[in-house]
Amino acid sequence: MANDDLLQPARRQFTLSSLAMAAGALVPIEARAQAAEPAKPAQATGPVVQQGVSPRLTVHALDIYHGSPASGLRIDFSKLEDKKYKLIRSVTTSANGRSDEPLLIGDTYQAGDYELLLHVDDYFAGKSAKLPTPPFLSKLPVRIRVVNIAERIHLPIQFGPWSYTYSRGS
Repeated sequence: MANDDLLQPARRQFTLSSLAMAAGALVPIEARAQAAEPAKPAQATGPVVQQGVSPRLTVHALDIYHGSPASGLRIDFSKLEDKKYKLIRSVTTSANGRSDEPLLIGDTYQAGDYELLLHVDDYFAGKSAKLPTPPFLSKLPVRIRVVNIAERIHLPIQFGPWSYTYSRGS
């Protein structure tokens, strides 16, 4: 019986080692090889050109403070001309946080530098959000460059009273 007590830890270790080796054998060789490769960008070929969908620039504003689409957000949309941003138009986002129409489409969709100015201070005041006065963020500039007018660009913008982020979608 004393010998059995001494062998128990060795048996447990053998069992655990056997299970680990068996689990490793279940993972395909390709998966193990992929795990060893360095990570590559998710979009190595560039933005998506969607067949049948006309090129356009769209925006989607999301209020992360309330956890909802930013309905009623005013956005001033401008184009850089002669080193100054010239207002093209102002839009107010709909119930789903998007502009009713694309910001640029058809003949208006041209290469250039653009700015979206989000009036988040007015937006949060309109929602009666309990924020410090004066608010930390007021007007948020989002500046983008359109190069290839054959591509569709979608701008999801997430914002709260203290931060914001945006990315290029398609």
